[in-house]
Amino acid sequence: MTFLLSSCSDYPVEVNTVGQLAGVWSDFAGRTVEFKDDGTFTAEGLDKADAGDECPGIADRQHGTVSLVGSYGEVTFDGVDCEGMKIGFQGSPNSFVVCFSRDLTSGGCTGEFSRKEG
Repeated sequence: MTFLLSSCSDYPVEVNTVGQLAGVWSDFAGRTVEFKDDGTFTAEGLDKADAGDECPGIADRQHGTVSLVGSYGEVTFDGVDCEGMKIGFQGSPNSFVVCFSRDLTSGGCTGEFSRKEG
């Protein structure tokens, strides 16, 4: 298994289709997010990540949807009132990371998820 690595300190990357996100992404602590082609996702362990700190009520296994807006996406969690949560895309067009944050502009991108390549 190969991981594509980058850093949120790199440049914002524009992601135009949910197909560019499709697949399983994980962070160094083993938490995962699986993005699907239909704009939905299932995450495991987000309750113990930065997103869980910012949005109390996120479950260990959490479902939701993402709508893309260039270099970030608007995130909605099923059954959790968590307004303003976004995902940012940082790195390069061929190798970028995803991070959950409410404030992507001031370095709020700390939990980086990299795509698992099989």
